[in-house]
Amino acid sequence: MLSFIKLIPEKLSRVTSGRKLIKEIDGLRFMAILPVLIQHMAERFERNTTINFTTPLSENGFAFLASRGFLGVYLFFVISGFILALPFASSRLNNTKKVKLSDYYWRRVTRLEPPYIFWITIFFLVIIFYGQRNFLEYLPHYLANLTYTHGLIYKEWSPINPPTWTLEIEIQFYILAPFLTHLFFSIKNKTLRRVCNLFIILGLMVAQQYLKFYANPANLSILGHLHYFLIGFMLADIYLCDWSTKIKKQTIYDFTAVLALGTLIYIFSWEFNFTNRILVVALLFTFFYSVFKGNYVNRFVSNKWIMSIGGMCYTIYLIHLPLAELIVVFTKNIHITNYYSVNLLVQLLIFLPIVLALSALFFLFFEKPFMNKDWSKSLFSNFPKYANSLVPFKYVLGRKTK
Repeated sequence: MLSFIKLIPEKLSRVTSGRKLIKEIDGLRFMAILPVLIQHMAERFERNTTINFTTPLSENGFAFLASRGFLGVYLFFVISGFILALPFASSRLNNTKKVKLSDYYWRRVTRLEPPYIFWITIFFLVIIFYGQRNFLEYLPHYLANLTYTHGLIYKEWSPINPPTWTLEIEIQFYILAPFLTHLFFSIKNKTLRRVCNLFIILGLMVAQQYLKFYANPANLSILGHLHYFLIGFMLADIYLCDWSTKIKKQTIYDFTAVLALGTLIYIFSWEFNFTNRILVVALLFTFFYSVFKGNYVNRFVSNKWIMSIGGMCYTIYLIHLPLAELIVVFTKNIHITNYYSVNLLVQLLIFLPIVLALSALFFLFFEKPFMNKDWSKSLFSNFPKYANSLVPFKYVLGRKTK
């Protein structure tokens, strides 16, 4: 059993289609998904508990920290901007292999659609049969989910799986990314390119502020979030041009990473004043940059267990909220003192291991096979391998593998 446990991170490692695995990115994905999990479980607990807490939630520091999970969504947007920019930017700046648009779009479809369609269909059926909802009423929502148009059509989150509003924005960015990268990385002068990027980010934010794109319904589209992806462009530029050989790590960046993250948590406001929004953008950039340049923070995000959790964040993101809704039905009456922090910790100690364990299982069966770009050819031949990687019974029963 111990041998099996040690193999878990390797089994959960992502397939990268031959490209270099950037360890920090999977670690950053962990940093993005964890606060989302905490916030969504905290919200379900707060709505369902009958505990009379010693401190009102509006004045509770732990409730405030738990509510900061949406910052993880913005970090996901920066990561997407970074990852999608890399191959196009490398082709332009380093004369590497040109990216074929047909391959790029087909890869997005074959990689992301199968698990997405599977889980949206599962949750739709659960709502209809277990939730006893009207099929014809929810069918349009299901179809809008499948086509990533729910926010555009209904101007609100999906009742089937609310967090998918961010995936709709990601898809919109995937469509635009090749053209945006062409615009940015056609500029050969590094300084001019980065100045242009910075001014476009600021220009977008000014337009968003004036037109109030930070509020619904524009906030459910790329219009309210494009600047986060462009931060990823800037970081991809730095990664390719300034860190192409070796990244010099310094302990000072451990402090800046912690300071940036702590300040992000503290200063973010739903009032969306322009100064606050500028600070959020600057701090997201600083945090991302410092993770690459720091010593101890970099070691943390590059830890194989942290990376394995971050690598399966897509599955976690798709299933975590319905699991939170289910689990809180059984845990809402757990009452240990009247302190919010103690009770939330108990809820998280139940929820997090369950969602991570199930996500690992579902990742191996319903996501990882589709990371292979030739999955349609090899899925059935490789299925026994994936199944075998999940079964620890051979260790429990004392059997030896050949």
